[in-house]
Amino acid sequence: MSSSSSAQTSSRSSPTTSISSLPRTSTCPSKPKVLLFGDRSQTKYDDILRDVAEVHCLPRVGYQEMVPLIKAKVENEGPFVAFGGLFLITDNFPGKWDEGLLGPLAPHCKLFVGPGAGYDKVDVDWITSTGAMYANSPTQVGKRTADGALMLILSVMRGMTPQDHSVRAGKWRSPIKTLDWHTSTIGIIGLGSIGTRVATLLTSIGAERIIYHSRRPSPTAQSQWGYRSLDELYMEADVIVLCCPLTKDTRGLINKETYNKMKDGVILVNVSRGEVVLEQDLVEALDSGKVMRAALDVFEHEPTVHPGLLKNPNVTLSPHVAPAPDSMGPPMNGEVVENIIKFVDTGMPLTPVNLNQLKEAGF
Repeated sequence: MSSSSSAQTSSRSSPTTSISSLPRTSTCPSKPKVLLFGDRSQTKYDDILRDVAEVHCLPRVGYQEMVPLIKAKVENEGPFVAFGGLFLITDNFPGKWDEGLLGPLAPHCKLFVGPGAGYDKVDVDWITSTGAMYANSPTQVGKRTADGALMLILSVMRGMTPQDHSVRAGKWRSPIKTLDWHTSTIGIIGLGSIGTRVATLLTSIGAERIIYHSRRPSPTAQSQWGYRSLDELYMEADVIVLCCPLTKDTRGLINKETYNKMKDGVILVNVSRGEVVLEQDLVEALDSGKVMRAALDVFEHEPTVHPGLLKNPNVTLSPHVAPAPDSMGPPMNGEVVENIIKFVDTGMPLTPVNLNQLKEAGF
């Protein structure tokens, strides 16, 4: 999250949008209008939202189909003060949130809430330019992604994928090297909500040597977790776990140059974004043995996966399902709706992303 706790505190005392300024409907003057992709989150928050707001819904369709639907909704039933996306893994859903899609909602809409922790496909700069807040829904998906990350970490350290290939090939107990998470140095890049939970889960099962790198030392990190520069983490870690957001600084972060700084036989786990890892460079590092094994839940050009990764038995491949998305919908979407409820009640959502940017832009 890009905003600091102090920025959030000051913004709560002076909300970007006060409820008295929210547009009211002529038929229901006490309720502001809210627009949703989808209709319900299937949580307790659905009825609460309808108690405090007039809720309008859109079908879950892709970007091109959605553009005229939003425009027509605003013209015929708007304006709307908040907009949220309710996502299910089986649904079509716009791949990007930008002015081309959301433009008709401005300038009246003062809150946009997206499903999930990441927002690299959201034009937060444009949203900020309209004087609106963007909020993500990181808590539930973050917990579940961390749980999936733990599964991948333990599996790849024990070499379960090559062991599986070995058994299927009729070879019993092939000589596959394993690592002990109790004594190995596990380096986590990105100690946000997901990285923190990963570190906490590892600590709970006895991992004693956890190091991490974030933009700055985390005030919520346990005392035994060691903060390192990136170069220090590369040099020390037996296992590197990527939990960082995709930004201009992290795109292509793991590449030929960084592998040269790592230990021989390092293990790589990625549950962040695929573009953080240059896949061709990873294939070469695996072929050379510099990287002993990798476990990947995300891919540089997903759903396409590099053929060199597909054929390598030392790579565990997971199709962006670390948070178990088939059952993730209700808790994640409930967090979207809860953000909107909090905004309608107080003028401030639970998990705003761009408060600092709004302040810098003079809002």
